[in-house]
Amino acid sequence: MKPLELESIPGTSLSDCSAQLLDVVPLIMRRIRREMRRHSMPGLSVAQFRTLIYLQRHPGTSLSEVSDFLGLTNPSASKLVDRLVMDKAVSRRIAQDRRRISLSLTERGQTALELARLEARNQLADSLKELSPEDLATVTSALDILDKAFSPVNAIDDHIS
Repeated sequence: MKPLELESIPGTSLSDCSAQLLDVVPLIMRRIRREMRRHSMPGLSVAQFRTLIYLQRHPGTSLSEVSDFLGLTNPSASKLVDRLVMDKAVSRRIAQDRRRISLSLTERGQTALELARLEARNQLADSLKELSPEDLATVTSALDILDKAFSPVNAIDDHIS
């Protein structure tokens, strides 16, 4: 069986797909940000939420790894992490080589992350409730495909996860 030529299907060129991603992803992120502000730890920003997720996936990581992941300077990431440490969501320890600070989620940080995720999922589910089962299956399939396309293994920058 011959694979379909992407350009032969209307609206499926790489350029069209990229343009649609650039249009739709900000709408989704805007909704997530709004829900994060409404339901998470007081003052927890999307950047702090992403930091908590990163620390959950990469316990014991360094500040520079967090700043690379977030696309922030080290001083900006340091301020963000300082706030999370002050809120007792993140612990900061000197690593074995003593030149590196090791960051990890605390129990409070884990709880805040779980609550924020649950609330965001509930709100996103509410936004999707009008879709038919077929459309939900299509969205789920498309997200699985995007996950594979943008996973760290396929990404140009290994720091994206």
